[in-house]
This record gives sequence, structure tokens and C-alpha cells, in this order.
Amino acid sequence: MARYRREKYTVAEFIQWDKKNELILQPKFQRRPVWSDAARSYFIDTIVRGMPVPKVFLRRVISPKTKLMAYEVVDGQQRLRAILDFYAGMLALRKRDNPDLGGVTFQGLPDPVQRSFLEYEISTEVMEDASDVEVWSMFARLNTYTLVLNRQETLNAHWFGEFKQTAYKLAAEEFALDAWKRLNAFSNIQIARMKEVEFTSDVIVAIVRGISDITAIADAYKDFDAEFPKREIAKETFVKALEFVRDKLSGAVKATRFHNRAWFYSLMVATADAFTGIPEGSGPRTLCSGMVIQRRMFALDNALRLLETPAGEVDMRNAVIPFGLNGLREALSRGTSHAPARKTRHEHFLAMLTLPEEEWRERWAKLTNPGRA
Repeated sequence: MARYRREKYTVAEFIQWDKKNELILQPKFQRRPVWSDAARSYFIDTIVRGMPVPKVFLRRVISPKTKLMAYEVVDGQQRLRAILDFYAGMLALRKRDNPDLGGVTFQGLPDPVQRSFLEYEISTEVMEDASDVEVWSMFARLNTYTLVLNRQETLNAHWFGEFKQTAYKLAAEEFALDAWKRLNAFSNIQIARMKEVEFTSDVIVAIVRGISDITAIADAYKDFDAEFPKREIAKETFVKALEFVRDKLSGAVKATRFHNRAWFYSLMVATADAFTGIPEGSGPRTLCSGMVIQRRMFALDNALRLLETPAGEVDMRNAVIPFGLNGLREALSRGTSHAPARKTRHEHFLAMLTLPEEEWRERWAKLTNPGRA
């Protein structure tokens, strides 16, 4: 019967086991695709920075080569291969992962960094007297408690390049974390599942490519993996937009449905368009004061809530021409992550953010007129 024990082994110990043929790296239990050099560099940089990495699973066996006790890698082969290749000079850190140490292998690291790398401890689960059946049974139980990866978590596991790192760093900046909290935009659970990163990625796509379906995030992660030419303008625009929403509009966002994902996305993209313009947008334009915009936000939220009351629904059904706001209501309630609905919201939100008061009143009157024939 299998026995399990938890250990912490240093990188140096894994290297020594490999040199003495006491570490068996084989694909028998390998369940993931082979890592790209981008993924391998990102992992090595994690160790160089002293940050945590996932647990490794080993099975203690008799080595077929030496006939001595050895460790067979059950899970963690790609991670350990990256460590061994980096140490052997066959893998270099990328500059995008570590600007100060980009292009170097282990031998190029400063002496203190080399020592820290070799002394880095990896949490390890060691199985003894475990059969193949028991190993697979263990994995089945582990997977029972594992949530299915959502869209953003899947992208995070696959891509390691420029676009991903830009989105992740922006979403985790102190100003962004403060904004998520002040705007009541994401719960702790949503942040744990990377929803704020998905949102940040979504807005950046709009900034550099224009408004599109949410599925365009995956294309951006792929297309801008090696290079992200518009990275600086995307970062600058995102920061300006989020800071404006946080500092000028937080009261209305928290108190209305503007903190919901669809509304918040369109508010952010419209703000970005007003600041710098986006592809196929209508900006840049001058933003109104925060007080004026918040008043309009409350009015819009209240008007749409009235449409959703039983009386409002009856009134719309009886109208020969539906309320002007009904189109916006549809765009905010159905297919909210698809480009057509997003473009409908964008047109209205940009007007809400930028129109002079007289023009806004005329627009509002047309939108709220029942329009009966």
C-alpha cells in the first residue's frame, strides 16, 4: 500500500540526483503539453525572484539503470527539466521576464543569485511503495477538488508573452487594486479566478484593436506574445481611464449597475476613447466633469430600472415604436460580451461622458420619449 510524505528539496538536490542518475525524468505520467521556451523562462524567473512554484510529485523506486533507490518524476517533469536545462546552460532567461538578467543562463547569474537559486526549496510529495494504479488514483482524487479552468485561467496557463504580462501587471498595480475595491467591481473570489485580469485584457484589446467580442482576448494573447508594439500607449490609456473612473465616478459606479461587468467594460472603453481615441471609435473628445457624468449615470440607471418594472414592460409592449432606451436596455442585458451590443453601449456611454449639457438633454429627450405613432 502506498505511503506519502511531504518534503522540501532544494534545487541543488534535484541537480545532484540528476547527475547521479537518481532522478528519473520520463513521460509516463506526463499529462501536459511540452512547455515552450517562453514558459520555461517564466518559470525560472519565478525561482530567481524567490516566488512560490507548484508542488512536485515523486515516486521512490528502484532505478533500472543503477539498481539503486531513485526518484521517478510523477508530476513536475517540465518544471524540473527547465531547472536542469537552465543550470546546464541550455536555457536562458528572457529579457521580457527579467530586464536585468535577460539573456543569461545559470552561469551568468551573479554569485548571490546563483546561491539563492540553488538553495531554493521546492515543496514535494514523495510516494513510497506506490503502484501505477495507486498513482493514477491519487491524481483522480486531486482532480476531484480542482475547479475547471475558466477562460482566463486557460489563457494564463498557455501564454507567457508581452500581452499577458502587460495585462497581469496592470491588473495587479496598487492603483488598480485600489480601484477594484473602491468601485466594487470584483469580489475576492472573482479576483482569485482572474476575472480582473480578463477584464483588463478585454479593455486593452479595445484600446489597441477596437471594440470586439470578448473571445478576441485569446487572439491578442497569441498575436502579441512575442511583441506588443502598442504596449506603452495601451498602458498609459488604461491607467488614465481607470484613474478617471475611480477618482471622478466611483460614487455612481458603486451605487448603480455600472459596476456590473458589461456596464463597467463599456464605461472604461468609452473613457479610453474620450482620452486618446480607439480604432473605429469617435474620440478623442473632452470629458465632462465628474459631477455632471455621475448625474447622467444615475439617470440612465433609474430609467432602465423603470423599464424593467411590470408597468414599464406593458408600456413597451403596447407602444407602436418602443422606447428609445429599449435598444440600449437590450444591449445591456443580452449578448453583452458580443461586439454589436458593446458598440451600441459605447455610442451612448461616450455621449454620456462628453456631450455638452444642451446636446445631452436633446439626446436624453429622444431616448426617453415613448415614441408612439
